Amino acid sequence: MMGNINRQKAKKGAGFFQIPITNSLAQAAYYSPRFEGLIVAFAAGIALYFAMPLEPQLWICLSISLILGVTYWSMSRKMAVFSGVVLCLLCVSFGLGRAVTHSLSVKAPILPDYERSYDITGWISAIDSSGSGLRYHIQLDGLKGMSADDRPQAIRVRLARPPDTPLQAGDSLSIRAIVQAPPGPVVPNGYDPARRAYFDQLGGFGFAISTPEKLPDIKLDWAGNIKREIVRWRYGLANRIYAKAPPETAGLQAALMTGVRRYIPPEQIETLRIAGLAHILAISGLHMGLLAGGTYAAMTFFLALILPLSRRYDVRKIAAVIGALAAAFYLVLSGASVATQRAFIMAVIVFLAVILDRRAVSMRSVAVAAALTLMLHPESLVSVGFQMSFAAVAALVVTYQTWQSRRQIYARRNRGRKIIDFFTSLSVTSFVAGLATGGFAIFHFNRISRYGFIGNLLAMPLFSLAVMPLAVVSFIAMLFGLESLPLKLMGAAIAYILNAANWVSSWPSAMAYVPSAPSYILAIFAAAFTVICLGKFWGKAAGVIIMGVCIVIWTQSPRPDLRISEDGRVAFWLGETKTQTLMVDRRRSDRYGREQFSQMAGRPDSLWRDYEKSFADCDALACRFELRGLWVSVMKHPSEVIKECAEVDLAILTEREAGPVARRYCETQGRAAFIDARILRKSGAQNVYLPRAAQQIKNPSGTNDDIKADIRFEPSRTQARRRRPWGRH
Repeated sequence: MMGNINRQKAKKGAGFFQIPITNSLAQAAYYSPRFEGLIVAFAAGIALYFAMPLEPQLWICLSISLILGVTYWSMSRKMAVFSGVVLCLLCVSFGLGRAVTHSLSVKAPILPDYERSYDITGWISAIDSSGSGLRYHIQLDGLKGMSADDRPQAIRVRLARPPDTPLQAGDSLSIRAIVQAPPGPVVPNGYDPARRAYFDQLGGFGFAISTPEKLPDIKLDWAGNIKREIVRWRYGLANRIYAKAPPETAGLQAALMTGVRRYIPPEQIETLRIAGLAHILAISGLHMGLLAGGTYAAMTFFLALILPLSRRYDVRKIAAVIGALAAAFYLVLSGASVATQRAFIMAVIVFLAVILDRRAVSMRSVAVAAALTLMLHPESLVSVGFQMSFAAVAALVVTYQTWQSRRQIYARRNRGRKIIDFFTSLSVTSFVAGLATGGFAIFHFNRISRYGFIGNLLAMPLFSLAVMPLAVVSFIAMLFGLESLPLKLMGAAIAYILNAANWVSSWPSAMAYVPSAPSYILAIFAAAFTVICLGKFWGKAAGVIIMGVCIVIWTQSPRPDLRISEDGRVAFWLGETKTQTLMVDRRRSDRYGREQFSQMAGRPDSLWRDYEKSFADCDALACRFELRGLWVSVMKHPSEVIKECAEVDLAILTEREAGPVARRYCETQGRAAFIDARILRKSGAQNVYLPRAAQQIKNPSGTNDDIKADIRFEPSRTQARRRRPWGRH
């Protein structure tokens, strides 16, 4: 009896393969995990790759996959109950192997990890704004003094101010610049520019020391020529939109339509961020869905009006093909970033479901989109865009499937009911998406908009009904040179959104700041969220409990007391928790690192004060101050190392290395925990955690070694990171 049931279930899941069903295969199919679970296991393998302390060898990954594959085949015949576990492990090994092969495929030369001037020739593939200046992404054709085998494929160069004779994207140029390898994270567990640059094949960052000179077009192969022409087309459209659109909103319109963000005023970006509307700036699922979905709806309507066609064919399928083409057009126009590729894949899957008469939006389609995205770009798994995008989509699918199964069905909906349903759906969408992405946003950005739900309710109806439809109309009007009117109307709608954002961002405490969490919390939080979306009742309950535990651990995690930058600049917190001041040695030094340090502490708006003038006891050789009951010495000369190591609890030599005798004394006999320029150069910036003074008062007879051992250093460049391809330079 059980065999017959299993055989029927297996036949139902066999699909179009129509393989012969045996009892063992039926049992294996019955106990196999769901497709969504296998994709989660595949993603776990990719996460394992980025969490590993060393770069795994491809042959080891292939061997593990082979062993697991053979094991699964054997167990599916004899021990079907346990074969599902082995299948999940096999998918984990596939994910690990895919991450390894992708890392090998994008490997490109990287410049040395020290500054050096180069004479550069190449062509501009992208232009970004950088304060009052510009950043050129340059595809290299020549790097004087370096062979073609050692030359990076691309670099990024910053100009302090725009050149007198502007260069456009796609132009060839020569320029002299000081360039080095992309830097690592400036704070422990912080954003790693070098890892992002590795997968983008950017081999160096630097700044120009000469005025760029325009050159005739460099000869490229056919693929390079196509890429250059697409870049010129995109930036040409962006310049045309910026010139024809209303000045107050032209930058936003160019960004929404082409993905070129160099014209957006920084104050508008900050306003939208505080109001919880920053997501409209990044071309992703929202924009792709509105443009492609709007095209599909419009074409369905117009094709239905052609009675001979609509009576004979299913016009929805024709409209789905046109919608997919519109999505492909927007993909190319927006620059085909990883986020846009992810949105395009999801859109194509939805349209393919329409063509094949399948359910257009389901958890299965979300899983397929995630699988394809991770196959193409495994590194996107650790990006905030991937995590927030799929978190929002998965939560919305679960919510609306539950809602559709339980809400009252209206046979006839009048206009009033349709309006109510629209705003109800919009409210539910904003609330669920905000709730689903909130944890990931807080983890990555250490802040959250308190009134983001209200900001989205005020702005998104007009954005959905006017801004993106008018963008489509503007594209069509450009073919005839008539884009001025639709761009003006689009600008008026965006002006309303900006006014609403300004109003919401002006409310008291519109932005809340949260200290950073330990890195492992994100993995546990993401796993719990996945269980909530895919599990049954008890699985969802367990996921909620695990999330609660993560929040408790997050709030109780210790915060660093002191920061030492890679070049020896010191900053530390002083005062009560809510009113702490960041004490610094030089206000202009290590600005970006200190901003990141403050943000990860949940206090980005804290005041900065010079401790040398107002707090510490300083002379020409060193500064001493008391922090949390411990004495700290910041030395400028190695002659003071032995003396300070004998008298203080933490000794920092900022500008030079200690000699071997002084270093040996500090490590073996000295009272102080010691760090100098040698350690900083090797391990990068350091977060320092000090033991609480109450512990020392409670045990006054404790040895100095007890205090020394309790001081914890957290480096930004760990030994594990130096074993990875993006950290070896």
